Formats: sequence, structure tokens, C-alpha cells
Amino acid sequence: MNFDRISGPLVQWRPIQQYYTCTVDKPKKETKLKGLKSFIAYSLTSSLSRIQVSRRYKHFDWLHDQLSAKYIMIAIPPLPEKQVSGRYEDDLIDHRKHILQLWVNKICRHPVLSQSEVWLHFITCTDEKEWKNGKRKAEKDEYVGGNFFNCVTVPQSPLDIGHVYVLDNISSIGERQVDKFQRSVKTSEDAMRVMQERLGVFQKLFIGPVKSNWQKMALAFVTLAQSFHTDDHPGSNRMVDALKQTAHHYHQIGEDFEAHSKNDMEPVMESLYSFKGTIQTAPDILHVHKQAIQKYRECEGKLSHADAERIKRRVDSTSYAVLAEMNHLNTEKIEDVRVTMYNYLKRQAEFYQKMANSLNDMAKLYEF
Repeated sequence: MNFDRISGPLVQWRPIQQYYTCTVDKPKKETKLKGLKSFIAYSLTSSLSRIQVSRRYKHFDWLHDQLSAKYIMIAIPPLPEKQVSGRYEDDLIDHRKHILQLWVNKICRHPVLSQSEVWLHFITCTDEKEWKNGKRKAEKDEYVGGNFFNCVTVPQSPLDIGHVYVLDNISSIGERQVDKFQRSVKTSEDAMRVMQERLGVFQKLFIGPVKSNWQKMALAFVTLAQSFHTDDHPGSNRMVDALKQTAHHYHQIGEDFEAHSKNDMEPVMESLYSFKGTIQTAPDILHVHKQAIQKYRECEGKLSHADAERIKRRVDSTSYAVLAEMNHLNTEKIEDVRVTMYNYLKRQAEFYQKMANSLNDMAKLYEF
């Protein structure tokens, strides 16, 4: 893993040379042991190889564990929650597929994870024997945890620790990148939680009282239409027809509100879940980095120059890694929120425009 310095102390992972995507699709119930055990398998197809592989949730779970163990300075995004009861219901399968797609998207966009050997094995291997061999190889990987830094190549120019972290004895240097990022993580978590809560309230309203009230109004229009049936007047039939059509539209708008909560609001909830779960791993990354710096400070003046330089290079590796990952997470945050809000508001506009058009059509029913 290499780094690029892009401006001043700002560091980034070496950019991806060949971008690619991976699609999670076609959830299918499969069985084994002559039908005694059943599970849902998902199809994965990457633009890198065009190879289609079949993976179960437990395979994603295994991969998540491997990536978390190896890349201790990288925020691994969350998988969907593992639920057993009702696991074959269509809504749950669809929800899980969407979260898995977000997970795969984040892996593909990460400069390090997207090139990981275990990940590439996961999305390309179709042979059962090779698949098991690759799994065993990953589980025996020596470069996990702290040994991961043996795979990291850092620039020759040493980092000024004061530009990275504010420790008690150098706090006069002022605000530094990691400290700002720590506060950003907390405010981001709080903001995502509030957004999830508000959207959750909207969803409950739309599928409950809002839908119900529109459809109760539909019944009110039906009742009003019935009151014209006994009128012996030439215009009564047209009024009955207009009121019945209005009732039909009102009932449909109630259904549309429920569909809107699922089709247009649920993707936002899923994106918030994905980003919040990713950012929640940041404190563990920052803790590893802080421990490395504290150990270096404790050793200062107690070691030979050669040993001190060796430890300093090790600390530089953690510092470069944490700075690069911070920069990546900030970039992802901007892009995630931008795309999510753009799509959400476009869907909102389309939904309410459709409703406005329907109301205009209803008004025209009474132009007689």
C-alpha cells in the first residue's frame, strides 16, 4: 500500500488505477444436504472480470472478518444485520440485498480494499476447490493486525507528529487533523442518528395515519356520491361519476404514500445505516494510532538512534495510514451524502408532482 501527499500534510491512499464496479443481484433460495438446510444466495458480477459468482450471507460475514482482521487502519463498512426469523420474506431479502450492494460499492471504491487479494478471490472464484483453498490462505495470512504495516510503503519524508495528533505535551501546537476528525466523527454519528429518527417518523406516518386518512377521505367521497343517487336531476349522474373517480384517486394516493416510504425513503435509511456503521469504526483506528505515538514518546531518549529511527518509521506508517483513511472517509462522506440527498429530493419532487397532477386531473372532473 502506497500513499500520495496531495497538499501540505494532507495524505491520501495511492489512487485506484482501474476503477470497477460489482453488482449484487438475483437473490435465490437454495438448499443443501438434500434439502435439510436452506439459505439465500446472491449473485455477484464485477465489471473487472465479468465473472458471476454465488455467495451466501455467511460468506460476506467471513470476508468482513478477514478484512477487519487484516486492515486495522481501514474503516470496514457494515454488513446488514443478521436476522433469522422471517429471513425468507421478500422485503427482508430485498433490504439485505440493498445493504450488501452498498457494502460492495464501498469496497470497490476503496484504493486498498478494492485491490485486496481476499476480496478479488471473493468476487472472481467459481471453482469450489479453489474457493476453499483461497479461504484457507486468507485465514493463514501472516500480514494481519500490526503486521499489516509491513505491507505499507510510506514516503521518505518523516511526518511531524504535532501535525497529526495533539498529545498533552504538545497541545500548544493547536488543533491538528486527527483531533478535528475525532470531533467530526462524533458530530457525523449524531447527525446520521437524528436523520434516521426523523425519516423513521415520516415512514411510520406515511404507512399509517397518512395512508389511512387519504383512504378514509376516499370513503367520504363515496358516501357523498351515494347521496346524489336518489336525486332526480340531469347533472346528478355526472356528479356521482366525478365523486367516485375522486374517491378512487384518493385511495390510490394513500397507497402511493406507503410505496413512497419504501421506494424513496428506505434507500436513504439504508445509506445512513451504511455510512454510520462505517464511521463508527473510526475510534478503534484512532486508538491504534494514538497508542503507537504514545509508545514512541515513552521510548524517546531511551533507545539508540537506530532503534529510535526504526520505531519512528513504524509510527510514520500508522500516521500515514490514519491520515489517508481519514481523507478517504471525508471524501466518501461528501459523495455519499451528495448522491443520497440528490436522489432522495428528486424522488420527493417526482412523488409530489405526481400527486399534484392527480389533484389537477380530479379538479377537471368538476368542469361541467
